[in-house]
Amino acid sequence: MGCSSSKNFTSDIISKHFSLHNEESLSITKTIPQSIRFLENYLIIWLYDETSNKFENEIKQLRTLIYGLKTFNNIDACITFIDNIQDEKVFLIISGIHRTFERFHHLTQLEKLYIFDSSHKQNDEKYQILKYDIIHNIDNLYKQLQEDMKLCEMDLILITTVFIPSEEISFSSKLTKQQASFLFTQMLKEIIARLKFESCSKDVFIDFCRLYYMNNNEQLHIIDEFAKNYRPNKALWWLTNQCFISKILDRVQRTHEIDIIYKLGFFIKQINIQLNHLYEENSLLMKTISIVYRGKTMSSIEFDTTVKNNCGGFLAFTNFLIATIDKKDAIDFVDRRLTMHPNMTGIIFEINIDQTKFNEKSPFALLKDADMNRNEICFYMSTVFRIESIEQTMNGTIIIWFVKLKLIDVNDQQLLRIVAPTRNDDIHLNPGYCLGKLLMEMGEYKRAEQFLLELLHDPSVRSQPRRLVRVHSGLAAIYTYNNQYVNALDHYQLALETSLTYLQSNHPDLVPIYKAIGDNYLHQKDYIHALENYEKAIELLEQGTSQMNADIIIDLHILLIDIGKPSNRTLDGFICHANSTFENGLITTIVNNNTKLVNNKEYDVIIIGVEFASLISARELSRRDRSVLILEAKNRIDGRTFYCTS
Repeated sequence: MGCSSSKNFTSDIISKHFSLHNEESLSITKTIPQSIRFLENYLIIWLYDETSNKFENEIKQLRTLIYGLKTFNNIDACITFIDNIQDEKVFLIISGIHRTFERFHHLTQLEKLYIFDSSHKQNDEKYQILKYDIIHNIDNLYKQLQEDMKLCEMDLILITTVFIPSEEISFSSKLTKQQASFLFTQMLKEIIARLKFESCSKDVFIDFCRLYYMNNNEQLHIIDEFAKNYRPNKALWWLTNQCFISKILDRVQRTHEIDIIYKLGFFIKQINIQLNHLYEENSLLMKTISIVYRGKTMSSIEFDTTVKNNCGGFLAFTNFLIATIDKKDAIDFVDRRLTMHPNMTGIIFEINIDQTKFNEKSPFALLKDADMNRNEICFYMSTVFRIESIEQTMNGTIIIWFVKLKLIDVNDQQLLRIVAPTRNDDIHLNPGYCLGKLLMEMGEYKRAEQFLLELLHDPSVRSQPRRLVRVHSGLAAIYTYNNQYVNALDHYQLALETSLTYLQSNHPDLVPIYKAIGDNYLHQKDYIHALENYEKAIELLEQGTSQMNADIIIDLHILLIDIGKPSNRTLDGFICHANSTFENGLITTIVNNNTKLVNNKEYDVIIIGVEFASLISARELSRRDRSVLILEAKNRIDGRTFYCTS
């Protein structure tokens, strides 16, 4: 799909959708947004006394530094706002309010607090318990904020780790949150590598940024410069200079905002190409480099669960990782961060670079060319390392953990057990839904909902019924999880209607949809419609003979029993199934041994079969002790045979 002229864009257009069709051009259309989104990693909040109006010029000056600046003159409203922030770090400035500073200490999103008070005396007792900066003029505040935000930005890199499984991970199986997070980063990298982007992709991204920064003249000037002067061989220069594009990319890679990552897809692919070129150009220098360093801080709990408990496993940085050749630079960075946040854990990642492991899909290179002269190595996003060892050391009075990482081959057999699903062509036939499913496995339901709603407008999804069914089913699953059963039913019904455009009405692929519809009716205590859909699912399943079908039939029958209103057809069918599946020999074994089956599901079915046969309430029976049930089963089954009824 071609790109229209960017001159006709209006201020109500903030989001553009993308095509996820495998190996085809990225198609982007214009849509009206649900809401204006925040696109940077941090924001400034200025809290001042409600009687004061003297900070207008200062606030105007700070807006040139960061677009996200919000003011408050009510402390309760300010605290509530910060407490509800999830993805951004907050730099808080307080002026003219000399009470209850301790109320801010519990706010986890608070990066740093500044007291801006020209009348303050350094020995004022009310400030002595605070460990934050006290600043007297706007120039010093501006300078300090610049420095602190740069340090914060460098520390906001997301790490995913995963322990090596004994068997290959299946995308269709239930994943742990840790596995899903690791797979998400690897799949996103694979998808972007496969996509082709239209020539207008840069213009679409520029229009998106102009709209977001429409009230920030300084950023608009930089965006104009990018529009005029950006070339693919300058991608790394723009990445390493802290401006709008690097800030947005750093954020969305950390927060998994897939739609914006796709808007940046052209830029990500060009970074990959330039890294490959730079590696070749600096091959002689690269041979002299074997170890690089990257500093980071994190909470002790995060460090233990993410890193320490996964020694020997795999680790990936979701962002483009820039590591220094100079160990001292990395240590100095950690020292400065720990000075600001003494309760955090300081970490130095010591990365061993094996040049033989270089791969053009996950390249790395020394940042030296005509535009750059840095003693740093840039690794492509989501490059995978093995955690070799973890060791605690002292740097003066500060504890620092040294984590030794080793670059591994992208075709490492242990790695393939984990990432094999991301390289499956079948997965890439429907990449958008797969990414949305992983977001759900990660527990990011709101992000998954937002992304799947975007996909409903994607031409490559709407033109492919099977893709559309998966998207509707994904949305329905999210709404079910959030107890929004009416919305869930709407999307399951749409999934069913769409499925019937390419499947016969008796196709077994319809079973999960009928069951899900029944589940949602059951949640709403609409037993008649729940029974109707469960029975449709059973009817389709009974056409098959696989053990999987038998297990699902058992589950569905138990659901019918739980409702407490089984129909005659269900009763007869269930007794028949109990007889044919488990046979009299199994029943005899239960009776003779008078012991509980190892497989509780089979045991339950026999007991429930007896329950049905004697027309006793399943609810009443299930409340009795299991040992009593076995004796009752023995007495009832002796000399009795179940017959199938048509």
